[in-house]
Amino acid sequence: MLQRLSPLKRLPHKAGLLVALLGFGISLGASAATRIVSLGGDVTETIYAIHAQDELAAVDSTSTWPEAARKLPDVGYVRQLSAEGVLALRPDLILATHDAGPATVMTQLRDAGVRIETLPASRSAADIESKIRTIGRLTGHDKEAAVLATEVARQFASLASAVAAMPSHPRTVFLMSTGQGSPMAAGRETAADRAIALAGGLNAATGIDGYKAVSPESLAAMKPDVILLMKEREEAVGGMAGVLVMPGIADTPAGKARRVYFVEGQALLGFGPRTAAAASDLQQRWAHLAP
Repeated sequence: MLQRLSPLKRLPHKAGLLVALLGFGISLGASAATRIVSLGGDVTETIYAIHAQDELAAVDSTSTWPEAARKLPDVGYVRQLSAEGVLALRPDLILATHDAGPATVMTQLRDAGVRIETLPASRSAADIESKIRTIGRLTGHDKEAAVLATEVARQFASLASAVAAMPSHPRTVFLMSTGQGSPMAAGRETAADRAIALAGGLNAATGIDGYKAVSPESLAAMKPDVILLMKEREEAVGGMAGVLVMPGIADTPAGKARRVYFVEGQALLGFGPRTAAAASDLQQRWAHLAP
């Protein structure tokens, strides 16, 4: 492994000079990457989980776990990146989640000579295992990735058995945002939809596509047994008490039974190394709910 230089010594005086240097092909192979920029919380979590973090030069703003990732340079929100901001870190490899962008910025980075490896969208246990192994190969940590992928597979197998043994599968609504106005519910083809299924629930919002605002009447008509929200939003919405007074909540089975759960969004919806454990925790919470 090459010795890492301090960021101050490696930074160019001008972004134009950096682009020129990269344009001449000053880059390293995947096995020798010493300055990796990680774009996506799930990608960053995986890098840390396979002990490849020593090669990390920067992350995006969604990379909030583990805590150590927050101490690295932040290149901004994964879908609203700046080419100059990323290039200033002089990466020799960018590992990006499938929706990193905008597309024009990703093209600029490639044109500057930076190697970019984009991971496909993950929505299943097999997808997560494949992603772990791919990141392991790209960072030269194949063995560590194999160990992690095997453990994640074991966790998902245990979860599947637990879900199969559930006496009922609760109707669930995942509210992605709340506050003034109607909350956003997660419908079909969303990460929340897949996470609910993995944990043994039934998404009660399958009548909508993507994330859409729902009226109090629509929410009540969904008749959810459980309502899920981001733990990151718990304080902002006033906790359980704040959710229960939202229009429509009190008219649902979940509201009447006070079955409102706050879950860690990135862990459950990120489809990374922690998703199996997060889904298992959720499954255990509602395993014995009455139909």
